[in-house]
Amino acid sequence: MNASLISVRYAKALFLLSKEKGAVEQVYGDMTVLLDYCNNVPEFDELLNSPVIKPGKKKKALKGVFEKRVNQLTLNFLTIMVNNKREPLLASIARNVIDFYKEEKNIKSVALYTAVPLEEDHLSRISEMLQQELNAKIQLTVRVRDKLIGGFVLMVDGKMIDATIANKLKELKKKLLS
Repeated sequence: MNASLISVRYAKALFLLSKEKGAVEQVYGDMTVLLDYCNNVPEFDELLNSPVIKPGKKKKALKGVFEKRVNQLTLNFLTIMVNNKREPLLASIARNVIDFYKEEKNIKSVALYTAVPLEEDHLSRISEMLQQELNAKIQLTVRVRDKLIGGFVLMVDGKMIDATIANKLKELKKKLLS
């Protein structure tokens, strides 16, 4: 079976169980922590993907890292993943649980790339405008890209709005040459 399908099934099972147990918020937080570890701690990723490390040691390591940080439901889930030899899928499962949570809570992840840092009042106005336009709660991530000459690039739901000066110049060039 396809790894992404397996990840979605496990994620859905964990998400539904967390709803049933009234632990959706905690499990969502746990999955963000887990995903952060998977993405930013190379040793953790090596641990999960190593065929050499025995399952008992993996469970002990996971328990040591997460026992005091995550909900018991999440800890039990991590143990089941190791028992089923699915620990290499944990990052993908965490992403899927986060996606299920955001879909349920009507939260849109928006990435805003700018040439210069924006002031807090500008960011709050942008967030409010997006919230009204998209009719959803906004989780805004702002990144400064020195390569942008001016303007911004906005990424929402896999769509890109390019309002950079470079893009405007490209469009103008196309119009002039056609």
